[in-house]
Amino acid sequence: MTVDCQWVEKHLEALFSEELGEQESRAARAHIESCESCKAETQALIAIDPVIKNYFRRELEIARRPRVIHKGRVFGLSTAAAVVVALLLMIVIRTPQPPAVVAPSPGSVANVPAPSTEPPTPTIKQNDQTTPQLAKPTPEPAAAADRLPPISATPVASNAPDFLVTDPAGYSHTLGDFRGHVVVIGVWSRNQSESIANLERLYKSFATNPKIRFVGVPSDRQSKPDKTTFPVLYNQGSKLFGAKPGEFVLLDENGSVESRGSLVKDIDALNKTLREK
Repeated sequence: MTVDCQWVEKHLEALFSEELGEQESRAARAHIESCESCKAETQALIAIDPVIKNYFRRELEIARRPRVIHKGRVFGLSTAAAVVVALLLMIVIRTPQPPAVVAPSPGSVANVPAPSTEPPTPTIKQNDQTTPQLAKPTPEPAAAADRLPPISATPVASNAPDFLVTDPAGYSHTLGDFRGHVVVIGVWSRNQSESIANLERLYKSFATNPKIRFVGVPSDRQSKPDKTTFPVLYNQGSKLFGAKPGEFVLLDENGSVESRGSLVKDIDALNKTLREK
């Protein structure tokens, strides 16, 4: 006897209603265990309510009775039962089973806190203590560069730091922010077009070098020159290592002055030095 998918499908009702012989039942179950398709159909049948299972048994008994002839066509009642089985299988297999819902114990219902309508306050854990996290204040819009008071109007004090600047967003930067990098500080004024152009050419040549940083500092609160891409930072009363408009200062990785000179006369020497970095 050969048991395949077609044989199992044909005898599925008898197998489900335990009407097969011992040998046939053993062969059918062995095939079902090795066939994913037949196994899925059988598991779907097992999941059907016992009332439907009893219905299958009754239909199987009816199917064994003589066939009925109607208008020249012969129908077996077992065929009708097989159609019902197929439809139920499709419903069971394709319908997703809802997850089991675990009812809470009566004592736990009273302990459930009422939902709060207030938004939760984020916390930060520091030194095993939980403190509320304060929202970062929104910075006020930076004033236009050409409306800020010129730095040159304030004399540099003798005890002023060597380097203290702010970016256009208003954040301060000290020399420590550039430690580990070679820094080119170029000071320029609005009427020094050649110095500005040389600083821009240097920046385009070495901007891809992660070791080198460029800082363009105007002599006062001037806006960024047109058609330039080098970073512009504004002096905050620092000495800028004594650099004047039209001059540069080259700092090493430790923040010490390596060289200084003119952005016009000494630009070639600076270019050569940067290529060796």
